[in-house]
Amino acid sequence: MAAMPPIAAPAPELMLTAGRLRTLLAMGGYRGAVVATWRRHVLPAGCRVSLQFGDQLARDGDGPTHLVIRCSLQLNGDDARLGEVTYWQIRKVLPATVDGHRVHFALDTDLLLGSTIRLDEVPAQGAAIVRHLRLLISDARSTLTHLPVNDRLGDDAAPPVLRIEAQFAADLAAGRSGLVLPAGPAGAPVRTTTRHVGIGIAACDCLTDLILPELAQAVRAMIAQARSARSPEAAPWPSRVLPASAAF
Repeated sequence: MAAMPPIAAPAPELMLTAGRLRTLLAMGGYRGAVVATWRRHVLPAGCRVSLQFGDQLARDGDGPTHLVIRCSLQLNGDDARLGEVTYWQIRKVLPATVDGHRVHFALDTDLLLGSTIRLDEVPAQGAAIVRHLRLLISDARSTLTHLPVNDRLGDDAAPPVLRIEAQFAADLAAGRSGLVLPAGPAGAPVRTTTRHVGIGIAACDCLTDLILPELAQAVRAMIAQARSARSPEAAPWPSRVLPASAAF
């Protein structure tokens, strides 16, 4: 009786490790570092995102206006398991021009990364996350375009502050966007100017047209690199830049 060939062991799952996240960040031109690690930690399943911008807006003399886009991001696999969780701080500055004036959008991200994220889950789940975030950002942009403005307010004007919150777990996606109202009498109107509204709209466009497509492209390239390293004969993934509508 002929000997049966040995059964090949299944290939180990490709996981989103700290090393692969560093690769992804480098591809997108981000600066990121781990500032804390917990070896046994419970992190809720799925993804949670919150974005806020408008409350940190400053003019650098005759230089560009700086607007900080604060992001809090939590990424985990399908289960809230005990395992390693890393806390990252990630930064990137994106220059732009708004009505002929230079603006720097500073993306300031705090990330909690779980150790149970499989790379084969990322494309489908990432596409759903991007689609939902695009809808929420579009809602925020629409809110800005309908704000009453008064350009005579001068220094009394307050920039509108936007907050976007989203949560994803398996096939569930939920979220909201809206203005963070300033402290004051209930029902008091937002007092702002055309310039402040324009900068807020440009921040929404930066998120939709630059940051999300760029991250999607980097994720695709990072996954292709990881698969190629495991299977050297695999064809390389195309490196063209994708529109946001084709993210992941």
